[in-house]
Amino acid sequence: MKHSKYKNSGLLFELLTRQITVDALNNKPNSKATALIKKHFNKNSQLFKEAQIFTILQQTKIVNQEKAKHLIETTIKSYNKSINQKVLRKEKFNLIKSIKESFVISDFFKSRVPNYKLLASIYNVISEDYTNPVRSSKSYYTVLEHISSKVVKKEDAVLSELKKQNKDLRTLAYTILVEKFNKKYKSLSKEQKAVLREYINSVSNTTALKDYLQSQFKSVLLELKKTYNDIDNKIMKIKITECVKLLSETKIATPTNAHVLKLMRFHQLLSEIKKANVK
Repeated sequence: MKHSKYKNSGLLFELLTRQITVDALNNKPNSKATALIKKHFNKNSQLFKEAQIFTILQQTKIVNQEKAKHLIETTIKSYNKSINQKVLRKEKFNLIKSIKESFVISDFFKSRVPNYKLLASIYNVISEDYTNPVRSSKSYYTVLEHISSKVVKKEDAVLSELKKQNKDLRTLAYTILVEKFNKKYKSLSKEQKAVLREYINSVSNTTALKDYLQSQFKSVLLELKKTYNDIDNKIMKIKITECVKLLSETKIATPTNAHVLKLMRFHQLLSEIKKANVK
C-alpha cells in the first residue's frame, strides 16, 4: 500500500506507542517516544485531531455497508472542515524533525506494524488523493471492509473486570503474573532466555530481530558441526545431521514466531548434547 509514511500521523503515532512498549520492557524510565507524543500530539494540536480521525475509522464497527460508507464520507467531511491543513503540515514537519533527532529514522520506519495496510488506506482516503484511481479505490474498500467486518472476538471477561479495579490491585495482579511467568520458564537455558528477551525487545523492530535470528542460526550451525565428530552415539549423530541440513536451508525473509521457536529448540538440542557429554 503506497503512501507517504512521513505524512501519515496515524502510522507515526502507532510507531511511537510501540517504541514506548519497547522502552517499558527494557525498564527505561524516560522514554523519548513518550516525550514526543506529549509534545506533538497534545489536545490543542492538529496532529491530535487527525489522530482522532484515524481512531474513528480503526475502531468503529458497522456491519451494514451502506451505513459504513456514510461513516467514511462523514468522517472525510469532518476532517476537511475541522483541521487546518497549513498548521498540520508544519506540525508534521516538526514531528519528523524530532523523530530524526531522537532515533535512527531508517530503523524507526522498519518497525513491525500489523495494521500498516489499514493505516495507509485511511491516510489515502482522508487525504483524497485521486491521482491514482486504482489505488484510491483499493484504499477506500480496505477501510470499508474493515469497518463492516464482524467483531470476531470479545474482550476476555477477566481482563475486562481487571481494568475496573484500582491501580494497587492491577499492580499486584501484574506482579503475580510476572512471578508465574518466571516460575513456568525457569527451566529454560541461558541461551533460550536470551532468545526470548531479544524477541520481546524487538517487538517494534523487524530488522533487528531478523539480524539477531540469522546470527544465532549461524552460531548454532557451527556449534552442531563442531560437536558431530566428538559424538559416538549414532542416534544423536542422525539428529545433528538432520538439524544441520535444516539450518542450512533456513531462510528468513520476515521473522516469525516459528523462527523463534525453531531457534529455541536448537538451543535445547545443544544443551542436551552438552549435558549428555557423549564421546
